[in-house]
Amino acid sequence: MVTRLKKITRIPRMMLWAFVMEGVETKQMIRTFALKGKTHLRIADPEKGPTEEEMRKAIEQLRDIPRFLPFFVFIVAPMPGVTEGYVLLAVSLEKWMGRKISLLPNQFRKVFQKDVNDVN
Repeated sequence: MVTRLKKITRIPRMMLWAFVMEGVETKQMIRTFALKGKTHLRIADPEKGPTEEEMRKAIEQLRDIPRFLPFFVFIVAPMPGVTEGYVLLAVSLEKWMGRKISLLPNQFRKVFQKDVNDVN
């Protein structure tokens, strides 16, 4: 009972951390694209431009934004049951469809995958 309560209280903290990490990753993405733009316009030295790895991460985060926006709206303007229903639907669809569909942002997927693995 106590461990189950700890798991339940851990979820809001993990979700807050996921929001923070999404913000950090989005900020890094913007900086990477800005630096790439500066080097492309020859405002900055091309040798100081972003690496292939930084560009890959930035593009991955750019793909994450459309997944984050609906999730953000449901969390910021919650109506009873809608937030939980959206998360349950998203987690269920992702599990059922495998890697064919991706509805949750990466950081939130990590939170819910850990939580599902802990329950099983």
